[in-house]
Amino acid sequence: MIVSSLAPPEELFVSFAVPRSRVPAATHFRSTWLSSSLNALRERGHFDRYLTLLPEADRATILETVAGVWLPVDVGISHYRACEALDLGKREAWEIGVEVTRKVHGTSLALAFRLAKQAGVTPWTIFAQLPRLWERIWRGGGVAVHKRGPKEAILEVIQWPIAGIPYVRYTMPAVVHGIVELFCRKVYVTEATAMTSGTSIGLRVQWV
Repeated sequence: MIVSSLAPPEELFVSFAVPRSRVPAATHFRSTWLSSSLNALRERGHFDRYLTLLPEADRATILETVAGVWLPVDVGISHYRACEALDLGKREAWEIGVEVTRKVHGTSLALAFRLAKQAGVTPWTIFAQLPRLWERIWRGGGVAVHKRGPKEAILEVIQWPIAGIPYVRYTMPAVVHGIVELFCRKVYVTEATAMTSGTSIGLRVQWV
C-alpha cells in the first residue's frame, strides 16, 4: 500500500452529520461485514489459526452470530486484532478487503451497486451517499469527504476505534477501492498519514 502524507484540504464536499467535536465514538457495527470477513479467511485457509488467536470471551459471539445484527465494537476490535496477528501481509489483506466489499454488495452496499448501473454517475455520486452507507454499517463514528480536484478526494473517518489496527489500515483502502472502481475506469487509493490516528483514518482517492 502506497502511503501519502498531506493535510486536510480546504474544500468540503460532504461534512460529518454533526459538528466534528460532537461526532460520537462508534459503538456497534453490522455483523454482515464480520460474516463476509470470516468466509474470506476460510476460503484462504486461515480460519483454524484465526480461531486460536481470538480471545475466548469473544469466540462464541463471533462464531455464532448471524448476518444483519448489530454487534459491539469491542467484538470488531477482537476480530481485527486476530486478523492482524495472522500476519498475512499487506497484499493479502488488500485482496481480502476487496473480496469482502464485493460479497456484501447485496446488503450494506446495495445502494452503491444500484447507482453504478445508472448512466452518468461518477465517484462523486457515491461519495455524496457515504454518510448513509456508513450509518447502515456503523453506529457512531463519522465520515467526511474533501474535494482536492475534479478527480481527487480525501475521505476522512473519525471516532472509529478500530482505525489503529494495522490490518484495518491495509483493508480499508481496499474497501474504498472496491466501491469506487464501479464508477470509473481506474482508481488509486492511498493512506493520508497526516489524518490517521488510533481512532481516525484518512484516504486519498484518485481516479480516471
